[in-house]
Amino acid sequence: MNRYFLDRLVARTGVLCLALALVGGLGCTDDGTDMGDGDTTGDGDGDTTGDGDTAGDGDGDAALSHAADIQPIWDDNCTSASCHAPGGTAAFLDLSGDGFNDLVGTPSSQATGSSVVEAGSSENSYLVAKLRGTQVEFGGSGNPMPAGVGVAPLSEETITLIEEWIDAGALP
Repeated sequence: MNRYFLDRLVARTGVLCLALALVGGLGCTDDGTDMGDGDTTGDGDGDTTGDGDTAGDGDGDAALSHAADIQPIWDDNCTSASCHAPGGTAAFLDLSGDGFNDLVGTPSSQATGSSVVEAGSSENSYLVAKLRGTQVEFGGSGNPMPAGVGVAPLSEETITLIEEWIDAGALP
């Protein structure tokens, strides 16, 4: 082959490869929305739902967790009265330390066919009925919780927080 012809072929092949790379790249544009924060919505807040939070409920808050948001409620109201703790009067539901595993998906001992906490549904969680004092209507029994002499019921705000945690999936 002629040297001139080879030089021209190599030059054209290089130009052709460059052109193909540019055209191929058009289908894979980067609109600049992925900032490396795990955010697939491009709003830069780190979530993947576009609503400003990781729970996907649109309120802009981080997802509720049992460890950070719910366990302190049990520690302050349920285990300190020696009820839901080892050796307590209701130790069958141990809420001391980390009560998560004794709650979520655990069959209720008082409301047949129900779970203490049904992740994603506060309406179907026996725990909420016990906290609201509607356990008999739910199909259960016993006293509303927390119970005991001098023990105050949980505030509406606290019960609502527990319901929100359950409805958001009852995360650990």
